[in-house]
Formats: sequence, structure tokens, C-alpha cells
Amino acid sequence: MHYSYAITVDPSDVVSDPLTYEIRLGAGTITRLQIFFPDGTGLCTRCIFVSEGKQLAPTNPDGYYSLDGGVVDASLWHNMDDTTNLFYLVAWNVGGVYSHTLNVLIDVKGVDEPDVYNIMERFRDTMDRLIDLMRSVF
Repeated sequence: MHYSYAITVDPSDVVSDPLTYEIRLGAGTITRLQIFFPDGTGLCTRCIFVSEGKQLAPTNPDGYYSLDGGVVDASLWHNMDDTTNLFYLVAWNVGGVYSHTLNVLIDVKGVDEPDVYNIMERFRDTMDRLIDLMRSVF
């Protein structure tokens, strides 16, 4: 499942009073977070991804994402079955005079989707066993 959000950060959204955008997702596991920063932000627009009072991305507690015309591509593995499905994108502007729209894409692996990594591991184990069998016969 893929979720997409367009979040506009105004110049009035400052670090002392940031924009807190609520994101509710379905069940499953978050596997990827992408944040697209438009050209011209001048590194003035900053954001973090938060759940239950914990900063999930970036993982360093004092960090934030801020780019000018770039894309943040963060791999995550956050199981929403064990925790909540309520998240927040907290964004603020530092010295900017224009509003900027961040495009946020979140990939969620549903509980009914196959685990590709697990399937590949099983295939590799099967191939190793077949190779060992062939070596023992010949």
C-alpha cells in the first residue's frame, strides 16, 4: 500500500510553533518514507517524522530533513501492529518568505503481502542444499 500526502509549510510555521500534520495509516509495516522537497526552499523548510513521541526519521534525535530540490529516501521497518498507526510530520520554516509544499510518500507492507526477503532466503537455502546434494553425488 502506498500513501501520498502534499503538505504545505507556510512562513508562519516557525520552530516554536511548527506545522503538525496528522497521518493515519492502515495496518502493516512501514518500509519506506520519501519526502520530496521542491526547488527554491533554500534549506529553509525542515521536517521530522514522529510517532508516539518518538522521532522515527531521521533517527538522530537532534536531526531534521532539509533539502533544496532533493528527495529524502529513508528505509524504515516500523511494525504498526505492535504500536499505533498514528504519525505526525512536523515541519517548520527557518527564515523563508514563501510557502513550500512537501510531497510525502509512505510505503506500507500489508499483513497479507508476501515477505520478499523471506522468500529469497528460502530460495537461496534450497539452492545451497541442491548444490551440496549434487557435489555429494558426483
